[in-house]
Amino acid sequence: MAPMTFTGTLLEKIPRLADTSSYLISRPPEYTFKAGQFFSITVPSPGGPLTHHFSHADSPTEQVTELTTRLTGSPFKNALDSLPIGAETQMEGPYGGFLFKPQAPRICFLTGGIGLTPVRSMLKYLVDTNGAGRIDGQELVLLYGSMTDDGILYGDDLEAFSQRIPGLRVVHVITKPSEGWKGYSGFITADLVRAELADPRSFEFYMVGPPAMIDAMWKVVRQLEIPEPQILVEGFAGYAT
Repeated sequence: MAPMTFTGTLLEKIPRLADTSSYLISRPPEYTFKAGQFFSITVPSPGGPLTHHFSHADSPTEQVTELTTRLTGSPFKNALDSLPIGAETQMEGPYGGFLFKPQAPRICFLTGGIGLTPVRSMLKYLVDTNGAGRIDGQELVLLYGSMTDDGILYGDDLEAFSQRIPGLRVVHVITKPSEGWKGYSGFITADLVRAELADPRSFEFYMVGPPAMIDAMWKVVRQLEIPEPQILVEGFAGYAT
């Protein structure tokens, strides 16, 4: 589908974590996209219009665009967060080829923090369409890193997805866990992947997130000797701006 430009209206702001919020923005019915794609948004600011790219956190089955981001204190993020409900924004999209492969026998998502947004789009789409187009027995593993176990983005959604999507396992890795945490701690490593995947080289790997996350995950998949044709990457360039 060709990108289109349209005006969106800010409908709602939803605090997710201490430094992360979602913004629900209207879109016209003729705007269509595939789960995992991204868009650009332009917002007004005291210094003039500012533009940024974001992955759809929403599924194509939902009626509004959901933009979820960490508030870094940058001029763009400050301008976005200060928008009043009802403010108009300029939107353009969709873009990108970070798309779910329903015919792939095994997929492992490697991400952390805000990198979850396009994966949330894909998983929500699978829930809402009852896994449209998926092959029987498809195995999905989400290895998801968070800073703390009480700060998991879309934690309730992930719990629901793991119960409603056949073949999906969600594995949390917590950098600074609480004393009561019983799962993995630290960072996603090649050894951790080997512990969770019986045969890592039989999986396709979807790596998504800010540059530092992508760099770390490239080291992991290289240690696992994953062939590059089995690796799909979506880097969040300009993440901190």
